[in-house]
Amino acid sequence: MQDSFYVNENVCIALGLPDQPESFGEMDLLLKWAAKDGISIAAIDKETGKVVGASFNKLEESKPPEFYSKYIKSCKHSAAKNVAKWMVDMGKVLDIFEYCKVQSGVEIMFVGILPEYRKRGIAKKLFEVSIDVAKSLNQGKEDVRISIDGGALEIAQPPKIVTAICTSFVTQKIAKDLKFKRAGEFSFNQFVYDGVTLESRVPSDTESITYEYVRL
Repeated sequence: MQDSFYVNENVCIALGLPDQPESFGEMDLLLKWAAKDGISIAAIDKETGKVVGASFNKLEESKPPEFYSKYIKSCKHSAAKNVAKWMVDMGKVLDIFEYCKVQSGVEIMFVGILPEYRKRGIAKKLFEVSIDVAKSLNQGKEDVRISIDGGALEIAQPPKIVTAICTSFVTQKIAKDLKFKRAGEFSFNQFVYDGVTLESRVPSDTESITYEYVRL
């Protein structure tokens, strides 16, 4: 993710994350928090055994987790802190659980592919496998989760939806191809951090942020 998502994802770019590599360690804490749910997916090159991409997925419920406020307070670097603030703000502009009238879901939170492995359909496959995992949990037939630390995995409610906040035309196309529905579309310029809008630094190939979902 340090060689892909942190330096290439549009919101990360807009918030200056590539310019603060010292903040990558703090961003890694967000990944580890998501990975603890045991439903994140890695893409591995069969010939080399190299991890070339990953989707960090999070089980979520309608009540916002306390993790974000604690994380934001603990951050020493502005870029990592503002990424977390933006994630919280997205939940404020659109409550996806209220919109879909459900109490639980799986969020495809962070997807990154190494640059040299792009345009091979890996990101789309990560979305597809993430949905398959969510369906397994929804149906309760098989617990496909894998603990990253050997600890017990809990689940209060089976997920009813899969969500993704898409910040690039690539992920927006994947969502469309996989029959996601669009709950909302938002301009980059409505998000301001440290006096600067996201729009001012986002590459011009993406016009807006979309909040997508698919029911299980």
